[in-house]
Amino acid sequence: MRISVLLFFLLALLNNSCSKKTSYSAIKRDYNQKKDYANVFWDKEYTLFDLSTDEPILPVKKHDKFIYEIYYSSNEDPNPYYGDFTKEQLERLLFYKFKNKKNCLIFCNAKKKKH
Repeated sequence: MRISVLLFFLLALLNNSCSKKTSYSAIKRDYNQKKDYANVFWDKEYTLFDLSTDEPILPVKKHDKFIYEIYYSSNEDPNPYYGDFTKEQLERLLFYKFKNKKNCLIFCNAKKKKH
């Protein structure tokens, strides 16, 4: 009994560490573009990164589709806006993109102080 329990935990640990390696290798950055340009003109072949924190923004599965739940803003209208987008929709959204409202507000508040 003890050996089978130990074997189970070892297999679970091995499976967990392998899955983390797979997800980490799935992150892909476009090093040919500046970070702000790559964020606004995002190409779905690459990972989307938060403009304020440079954290990866990954989609979540909703109703059998992968959806990006993001906040977005612009220089012209520095206010936070929320939206759910598919990869195709997000590629056409020419705004700065953020992982959450807090990160979006960092950008918005900095822009408002300049004006």
